[in-house]
Amino acid sequence: MPETELSEVRDPRFVISLDEADAKNIDLTGGKGANLARLVEAGMPVPAGACVTTAAYQVLVDELDIRAEIESLAELDPERADEIATKSEELRTKIREREIPEDVQRAILNAVDTLDADSYAVRSSATAEDLPTASFAGMHETFLGIDQENVPEYVQECIASLFTERAVSYRLRNGVSHSEVGMAVVVQTMVEPEVAGVLFTADPVSGNRHIASIDANYGLGDTVVAGDVSPDNARVDRRTREVLEYEVGEKHLALRLGKDGRDEPSLEEVSTVRRESRALTDPQLRKLVELGGGVEELLGSPQDIEWALVDDEFLLLQSRPITSLYPLPSPAPADDQLHIYFSIGHQQAMAEALPPLVVDWMRETVNRSVARFQSAESEPSFAVEAGHRVYVDLTPLLRGEVTRKIALRVLDSMSEPATRALEDILDRHDDTVSHDTLTNRLQKLGRMSRRFLPLAVSNAPHLLAGLLKPFLFGPPDAERVRAGVERAGEKMATRVSHPESLSERIRVAFEGTDLGTLAASVGSKSMPYLLAGVVAGNVLERLYPDAGDELTALSRGFDDEIATEINQRLGDLADTARKHPDVEAAIREESSLSEIEDIDGGKQFVAAFETFLDDFGFRASNEIDLSRPRWRDDPSILFQTIRSNLRSSDQGEHRKHLAQLKQDAGEAAETIENRASRGLFGPVKRPIVGQLIHVYRGGIQLREHHKHGSARFLAAVHDCVSDAGTELAMAGVLEHPEDVWFLRKRELLDALDSESTLDVDITERRDTHQRYASMRAPPILTSEGETPTGKRDGSPSEHVFTGTPVSSGVVEGVAKVMHDPSEQSMSKGEILVAPSTDVGWTPLFQDAAGLVMEVGGRMTHGALVAREYGIPAVVSVANATDEIRTGERIRIDGERGTVELLDRTDRPTGDSNSESKR
Repeated sequence: MPETELSEVRDPRFVISLDEADAKNIDLTGGKGANLARLVEAGMPVPAGACVTTAAYQVLVDELDIRAEIESLAELDPERADEIATKSEELRTKIREREIPEDVQRAILNAVDTLDADSYAVRSSATAEDLPTASFAGMHETFLGIDQENVPEYVQECIASLFTERAVSYRLRNGVSHSEVGMAVVVQTMVEPEVAGVLFTADPVSGNRHIASIDANYGLGDTVVAGDVSPDNARVDRRTREVLEYEVGEKHLALRLGKDGRDEPSLEEVSTVRRESRALTDPQLRKLVELGGGVEELLGSPQDIEWALVDDEFLLLQSRPITSLYPLPSPAPADDQLHIYFSIGHQQAMAEALPPLVVDWMRETVNRSVARFQSAESEPSFAVEAGHRVYVDLTPLLRGEVTRKIALRVLDSMSEPATRALEDILDRHDDTVSHDTLTNRLQKLGRMSRRFLPLAVSNAPHLLAGLLKPFLFGPPDAERVRAGVERAGEKMATRVSHPESLSERIRVAFEGTDLGTLAASVGSKSMPYLLAGVVAGNVLERLYPDAGDELTALSRGFDDEIATEINQRLGDLADTARKHPDVEAAIREESSLSEIEDIDGGKQFVAAFETFLDDFGFRASNEIDLSRPRWRDDPSILFQTIRSNLRSSDQGEHRKHLAQLKQDAGEAAETIENRASRGLFGPVKRPIVGQLIHVYRGGIQLREHHKHGSARFLAAVHDCVSDAGTELAMAGVLEHPEDVWFLRKRELLDALDSESTLDVDITERRDTHQRYASMRAPPILTSEGETPTGKRDGSPSEHVFTGTPVSSGVVEGVAKVMHDPSEQSMSKGEILVAPSTDVGWTPLFQDAAGLVMEVGGRMTHGALVAREYGIPAVVSVANATDEIRTGERIRIDGERGTVELLDRTDRPTGDSNSESKR
């Protein structure tokens, strides 16, 4: 939305021609009118027309009552459709009842008389319409075949349609001010085409920027746009001009025989015919796609174009950006090959958008980690940015047969949908993913060997010893391992906090470490034992493939597992509060920590709480997003969990639950060991199996330790950048300290070094970030913008979603849809439905009866914790937080991977984005 308010537009003209220079002013002619004016200026084939400007709109709404009604729309709740419908209808009625001033009506009729046509198309053109950030497609009115004398009336209808229910809802959801938008109206000579339709210069389904998609129908194109017909659809490769696919649809032949006076024009007769022939020939498709390419180049982004074929010539009726496309990876690859990327967020089960500064930090950290294994001349573009997420380039791994198999196997443990999507893209484009020649492989192997072998040789003894030691001497002491990772994390954090100047601290935070350093200093303390546990578990699965229940029980019940300890300690805090009724009441009433300290028993509770923060205060929800406050900065989620415990649990219940899990694990171990003792070799086999169980349980309880140690370093980086934001805000360089996260690294360093004024529009960057945050990030993305989804086996019923089963069991319960654990709490027995989870969500699991996540795999955090707590879980359930509503009953099956909606008779059809539904 342009920053200039409409009230500041001083152009007094009520109508201007599309070929006038001022017609390109969006504040005057709206999005549709301004785009058409640019096409006309470029010599594109556009029907003759004029635009009733926003000055006419201002006159029609220039009444105190109407202005007040418009301003009151901002108070509406986007979820209250009934209120929006009532308010918007009342406002439209008031605008319709206003008499069009004589000078406005005269200007419209004069312009129409100049166009001199039999009939006219009258199209809405809002100032917040057809923008790169919001299309408003289908939100406002269009009228076709209007007689000259009726044009002013339909102009007024278009102006009133600025406040249709759908337009008001769209603005509320996208943060567009109702008071600052205005409506212009495009009036063009009506054309009667042989064929008409819509051209997308990029494929709106797959996202591929090199594939054009065309819908075509006989007669008028409004039937295609409205979705009233099944048109022909063609897909054309814009690079080769090859027609890749042509699907003949059941098309409507519209015969316009008359008008019905004052009412909206209708078709008195519509013949529905089955058209076996194609609406467009291959040469016509190529001509249309070439024309669309010119429009895209002129307007600067992929376009959604309405067109008409008249006397074998294409006319452009309107053009708007395709706003639903996921952004392209940046920087683009330097070669001409297809590149395939995987989302780091999906690997971490945290697919939310990151602020720009966090994107820069993560990209640099990943690129430095990989650079040591690349040739010196390689560009550091292994990690790229798309939609404020970070993606890594899988292409080098996919070029070799062995590395491709390894990549697919590892990917499958992280995200099953990502694996399916990758297999899908490889099946269709394997010939475009260049395979390394033997010479190239040997050269790469040589370069990697020179860099990797010294590192491998120096660390191999330690890694090998770490792997073998548990099998020979039993698993390590978990407390000692935890102390080791915490010391290593503290050492890394000290490197960031040590320099005196903030600019040097920022440089160390961004440039002083990489994933390899973190792995060597933190991960080396726990990962060998964890890997030993994984190996032992795999051996047990092979020895006893039918012992699924026992092996599941063995994976639960750990005192020293980090996520378990966090929940146990929070349960202990609730028990401490229960011992002091005044403290319990204060917590329920959401009193502050200082208020709690002053009441009877408060000092004991506060001391215990501060001890918890000493041990875990550097953790956070979605902690790979460095901008998120750590628990010590914002402990609200911790208090929510304590309140939930007080409300739904009894004294010591959490400890009893853990004790039961430990008992179940002991019984499962005994069952498996008894099976091992049978037969001739039983006396030899039993102690071996017992040791495998011991190593397995000792190793997998360390699965969060490396993250726990690394989190201390992440917290130090968070503090460093937050301090920089505070300093720049105090110096007047930034308006708010938190604005620092919307800078880029170079901008932040320049500001710290010079404290000069930044030429950065923080508001615009926040808006961009919010727009990207509203997009669902694909796990797999190609350099051409394609977002493959792959195919899932089986056809679920109407009310059943499918995902990846990660924790067995079946449960029915009430859904609780959550996006931020710091803003909501759960009640005992609810089923948590979330986009993703990490350790910051852990406090919610002790009340959850089950888990549904939109991303994740068998080895991601949510899956591990769900198994630890013995609750059924299904992950990688697409659009779960949109399709499932808080309060409705659902059934999840953690073995089949299904989520069933029990209360629905009609399931929503999903996103109503008209661009992808045409």
